[in-house]
Amino acid sequence: MRILNKLLAWLVGIAVFANVVTIILGIFYFFDFFLFKLWIAELVTTLVIAGIKVHITYMIFESEEEEL
Repeated sequence: MRILNKLLAWLVGIAVFANVVTIILGIFYFFDFFLFKLWIAELVTTLVIAGIKVHITYMIFESEEEEL
């Protein structure tokens, strides 16, 4: 579970980086509609990955409390 948590942390970081790059490209290319749709898809993906990471972190926390 801890390895999955670290992997998800890396994936969230990569997804946030991709979001920032895409929105910056969208601004510099004067709001290309394809880049906007790509940014929306990346934003949804980032939120899903972040939600999964929060759930896994909570499961780890809950399992550690049960051990005590």
